[in-house]
Amino acid sequence: MNHSLIYEGSRTQLLQQLIYFDEEKIAFLNQYFPVRSKDRSNAETLLSRYCSELEQLLTEFNGEDLNSQVFIGSQLQLRYLDDNTTDIYTIVFPNQAEPNDNKISMLSPIGMQLLLAELGSTCQLAIPSGQLEVKIESIKFVNNGEVGVLI
Repeated sequence: MNHSLIYEGSRTQLLQQLIYFDEEKIAFLNQYFPVRSKDRSNAETLLSRYCSELEQLLTEFNGEDLNSQVFIGSQLQLRYLDDNTTDIYTIVFPNQAEPNDNKISMLSPIGMQLLLAELGSTCQLAIPSGQLEVKIESIKFVNNGEVGVLI
């Protein structure tokens, strides 16, 4: 299998995300956060940070960096530190979310907390019942961060 072709497809996918957010960020935020609020402000800050990280990644693109941080389209294995179990999730655009298939929206509370997290990091996830401590054991960009039609 030619890894350069795989990486080029991933690079193209991330470039499309960057272009999408550059052109459609306000419309995207209006769709999911129609009223000015703390949630919208947090999402706007996260998207700005996300785009900055994408720009940096695309400038010096390589496979190692692609799988060292959580992007839209990343599949990650989380280890729950309280009971040592694991789950695999994929971070996707809101319209692609399928909780039963472990595809979680990048705008969900958990998705927003995991987006841009780094491989090997430990995260304290705020959940309705309190805090959940997880470790990101693996990240694999799987090209599920398609831009397409986001309505």
